[in-house]
Amino acid sequence: MNAKDVFGFNSLTGKREKLVPQVPGQFSIYGCGPTVYGLTHVGNARAALTADLVARVLEFAGYRVKLARNITDIDDKIIKVANDTQSTFEAVVKKFTESYQNELKTLDIRAPEAEPTATQSINEIYSFIKKLIDGGAAYPADTPFGTDVYFRVHKFSEYGKLSKRKTEDLKVGVRIEPGETKEDPLDFALWKAAKPGEPSWKSPWGEGRPGWHIECSAMIEKIFGDTLDIHMGGIDLIFPHHENEIAQSESCHHKPLARYWIHNGMLTLGREKMSKSLGNIFTTHSFLEIYGPEVLRLMCLQHHYRAPMDFSEESIVRAEALLERLYRGKLNAEKHVGSMGNQSTGSLFKELQNVENSIFDDFNSAKSLGLVLSALRVCFKENKPELWSAWWSETKNLFEKVFIILNLNAETALMQIRGRKLKRLGVSDETAREIDAALEQRENLRKEKKFQEADQVRIDLESKGFLVMDGPDGSSWSVPEKQSSTS
Repeated sequence: MNAKDVFGFNSLTGKREKLVPQVPGQFSIYGCGPTVYGLTHVGNARAALTADLVARVLEFAGYRVKLARNITDIDDKIIKVANDTQSTFEAVVKKFTESYQNELKTLDIRAPEAEPTATQSINEIYSFIKKLIDGGAAYPADTPFGTDVYFRVHKFSEYGKLSKRKTEDLKVGVRIEPGETKEDPLDFALWKAAKPGEPSWKSPWGEGRPGWHIECSAMIEKIFGDTLDIHMGGIDLIFPHHENEIAQSESCHHKPLARYWIHNGMLTLGREKMSKSLGNIFTTHSFLEIYGPEVLRLMCLQHHYRAPMDFSEESIVRAEALLERLYRGKLNAEKHVGSMGNQSTGSLFKELQNVENSIFDDFNSAKSLGLVLSALRVCFKENKPELWSAWWSETKNLFEKVFIILNLNAETALMQIRGRKLKRLGVSDETAREIDAALEQRENLRKEKKFQEADQVRIDLESKGFLVMDGPDGSSWSVPEKQSSTS
């Protein structure tokens, strides 16, 4: 069977393009992983989930995929945490690498074929730097601590082609820091001389450690050769990290580093980028414990991967309520699998006919999921066995192979969702049942166009401290954060 065409937005060209692998039928993908100096946040998880989506969509389309995801295990931030905690950098790395890998496993993220680290790639990094020096693209520079090695940015005439920045504009306000002996303020470190007490490795330039950017170029060369098909990461990595990777690799090989660049949008908290340095993070570990993995997956699927995603209590609660509705749909559908009736299923298939086309067009999970949910609304509204059977038969593969949700037993999943919610909100099961009954009464009143009475139900619930949220897939409820037991 021939693989289906898949299109994606290439950050390098700024265009939607048909994705064509170098080796027919097989894509190579490299995704930038975290620097392991602390617990990862849900923004890091979104990047991993985006790479997972891309890999699974390509496999769903009929391609083989070789995926690599790196881990940066030596960095100034790691050294600082080790010093602050009177630990070793190895202990810091081990602790947070294991935590990250456990989170990805819990999220059911596809395991990469390769997961290289910087410290495991030292020999490849030496070799790569030497080739750059021999070609005149890099140079050693003496410092008070030893010898640094820098990349000559002006030697790469296409510098800025990914980020669409000009070198003359970049030079404004850039200065050489104390202790640096660069030829040009834009030059960046490939190798850093070790300061007293820092972890270091022997090299042709003395004791030191690799710079951040060089590790990815060396890893890609080792795993994929001169050029890979798809390079991925968050949009915040375009400059300087990915720009510097391109400069290094293409100066070394004189070939494109990647045929396609795919970047996911930022996850924001209160419209501000979520980051450890800003201190406004929601750790992946905490989220998974409080809400469960499928809620985070569903939140990401509801947004196009390139779009920004604002992270709020309301958006989480809505996703949780939607997941519950999907599982109720699965529960209904499984009771009617194989049901065939005289009732036409045309209204349902009209919603589902573009589901695959959407997911193969720039990995548009938001549109694809929206069509699935629109068909689910038809099922709930008409509640006919043949419709439930058709909905599940048409969407089951997509949930299992691409979305990676609804893979639990429906009754078990519904109990888990409810249990997490009640624990988080500090609400008893009896009270929750009363709220659910009130919302069901409210929905019936709205169907009967008794809107004033329906509004009164909402007012009564809110007067008792419960927040009611309406959406296209029904109403959900929560307790305002300041009143919940997890605040």
